[in-house]
Amino acid sequence: MTKIGLPLTLEYKVNGDSEIYRCKIVEEEAHRIYIDYPIHTISGRTGLFEKGAEFYASFVGTNNSVYQFETHIEGKKNLNIPTLVLSFPGDEKLIRIQRRQYVRIESYLDISIHDSERNVPPLTTVTQDISGGGVSVILPSNERVKPGMILDIWLVLPMDSGTNEYIHAKTKAIRVREGNEHSSTLSLKFDEIADKDRQSIIRYCFEKQLMDRKKGIK
Repeated sequence: MTKIGLPLTLEYKVNGDSEIYRCKIVEEEAHRIYIDYPIHTISGRTGLFEKGAEFYASFVGTNNSVYQFETHIEGKKNLNIPTLVLSFPGDEKLIRIQRRQYVRIESYLDISIHDSERNVPPLTTVTQDISGGGVSVILPSNERVKPGMILDIWLVLPMDSGTNEYIHAKTKAIRVREGNEHSSTLSLKFDEIADKDRQSIIRYCFEKQLMDRKKGIK
């Protein structure tokens, strides 16, 4: 399930609070994985941990599910770069923490929408929520998007690592929910999307869930 280069999210408990770190697997063997030094998602500082420090580690699998396992630092090792050695319980003891196929989160992101058939003019608006399966956007009341239309979208995901992921996908308009006199909500389902872009969206949703939980947001 795990592999070299796989990004990991580490949750570290400090006095009842959670600190979130990001790292990558640089080597692995039976019941051990080697990671680069974790970076705090807010401060950007490298985490300094003693042997025995315990974490909840999470990652997005190739089947678009999120998995979690408990781990601790067994030691340090230099593999061309300094690494931490983490215990790994094995694939059979991974906990799948996503019960639905895709977790949908509330998130306000700038999004650009284009109709290749030019039945509606190009539109720039914001998302209302997003998941690995699709996105809902705020639709001005004067826009005439109809269910079944195929629309190209572009959006940018601000990741906890400080980098931006640029997403392009073809989507299918599923429904339009009437809101007020000024706007409505358009639900779009991803029709064609690169696997790496879907993975980025799932990872973004997972990271935002962790950060919201840390802030006490339900």
